[in-house]
Amino acid sequence: MNDKRHTMDIYDYAESKGLSLNRIMDFTSDANPLGPSNKAKNAVRKNVKRLGQPPDRETRYLKRLICTREGVGEEKIIIGPDPICILSVLLEMVRPGTVLVPSPVSDTYRELLEEQGVKIRPFHLNSEKGFAFEAKQFVKAVKDADLVLIPNPHNVVGTCLSPDDLLPVISQAAAMKKTLVIDEGYRDFPDIPSQANEITRSKGSLVLRSLSVFYGLAGFRFGYTIGSDDLMRNIRNRLRHFPVNLLAEAAAVASLRDKGYRKRTLEYINEEKRFIQDSLAGVDQVQCIDTPCSFLLLRLNEKVAGLRDAFLKRRIMVGDFTDGKGSLYIRLPVRKHAWNAGFIRVLKNILGVKDHA
Repeated sequence: MNDKRHTMDIYDYAESKGLSLNRIMDFTSDANPLGPSNKAKNAVRKNVKRLGQPPDRETRYLKRLICTREGVGEEKIIIGPDPICILSVLLEMVRPGTVLVPSPVSDTYRELLEEQGVKIRPFHLNSEKGFAFEAKQFVKAVKDADLVLIPNPHNVVGTCLSPDDLLPVISQAAAMKKTLVIDEGYRDFPDIPSQANEITRSKGSLVLRSLSVFYGLAGFRFGYTIGSDDLMRNIRNRLRHFPVNLLAEAAAVASLRDKGYRKRTLEYINEEKRFIQDSLAGVDQVQCIDTPCSFLLLRLNEKVAGLRDAFLKRRIMVGDFTDGKGSLYIRLPVRKHAWNAGFIRVLKNILGVKDHA
């Protein structure tokens, strides 16, 4: 299975076409379609007057809030500029030759690993079984890699791994002294159990969390990591000159304290998913697959030449990937209703389906 993803950066596309960003519908972004919490926006406004002072290098208030939320001690957590930045620091520390990753591999992972000269060993999730994770086979594959990187939920196809799936992997990685990274960047959508407490008891393993995707704070690009004391100490020393800016911290604290924001987000996403699924129910060329995350997978049952270019002509950016078995998938994040409706109209037009709506 030779799966490949194809995505584009909105800024590159806008510059190449001479377009303003607000004229492009970007379906490659997972940003919360509701945007930031009103409480987060108010917190940013209130803290603008503090821009003349340096940020708290320890992000004490945010760290304590997250520690209470995650049930871990402060020494086991680092608030960082971005989960991928933290992963990059870890790769520089460990210098793995080979990284085992469930595939399809996200573009973000692929670019980072290739930049650092790391060989990717993909573990293919079977598309014919709903991209199911075969835990026993994965445990066997751990021995052939220096570092194991598991997105949970999977950041391309949305597969969620249960504790029963992950605990054998954690145990195997610890027994073989392999570095293990569990990326829980999308965990807030399905609200699956975190493996943070298990990870803190395992040397050389860590959990990555994002505060940007679910909370609509992609412009700040920051998150945190949880791991064992020794590993956190080494990473913290390398990140000490890159503190989270004070507006980002204020927005994060307000977002985490806004209990209604999560409920509103999940209700909106589920409502829009139903709208998209109902709108495509009669289109034979498309199989609409739900995921526990904020996106759907659209499997095209017939080959469509130049699919991405056809969308780009309408100023719509989409991410797609192939499963290596001849099937093409569009990874469709839920966006604003008008965008979702516009995407459906264009897709039907590309497929030659008359829209009776």
